[in-house]
Amino acid sequence: MSRLKRKWAIVLGVCFLTAACVTVNIYFPAAKVEKTAEKIVDEVYQQKQAPAKKTPGGQSCLETLLAWLGPRSAHAAQATTVSNAAIRALKHQIAANHRKLIPYYNSGHIGIAKDGMVVLRNPKGLPMKKLASLRRLLAADRQARLRLYQEVARALNQPSSQVARIQAIFADQWRARAAKGWWVQDNSGAWHKK
Repeated sequence: MSRLKRKWAIVLGVCFLTAACVTVNIYFPAAKVEKTAEKIVDEVYQQKQAPAKKTPGGQSCLETLLAWLGPRSAHAAQATTVSNAAIRALKHQIAANHRKLIPYYNSGHIGIAKDGMVVLRNPKGLPMKKLASLRRLLAADRQARLRLYQEVARALNQPSSQVARIQAIFADQWRARAAKGWWVQDNSGAWHKK
């Protein structure tokens, strides 16, 4: 083998080994997922954020000018959250399910599990027909939430392996923002009334 061929073989071998050793780190936008989860959960639960406090006597001319020239809050919200047509449709479906589930939350028949899913917690006192209807509604809600997490991952260009991580972030928001009197499951699996 000539020296030139040997050098090319070494160069190609080094290139092959370098390419084989490259690891791809995928950035996970946790802050963006958290902001998206907060927004979606608030909209499903129909909670409004408290308005910003105004200073007594109004604003100075400089504050007014800076507010007028600065970025608008709607633009900032769009930059920190994720949305597309599929996500909006799933959010509306989950909100419609939620409205139907409110009496069951209030009665303690259902609760929010540690994985963020709404589950049957205590079926006592429910007639068979209502129980069957509730089970169908819970199954539909579960499917909508799972699809939502998949759509958020897709919108963020995340692999399907990150869907569980997205679900965990949403689960924290579903439980943290649950209304007083609802049952939620903590990370150890114990149920608590908020």
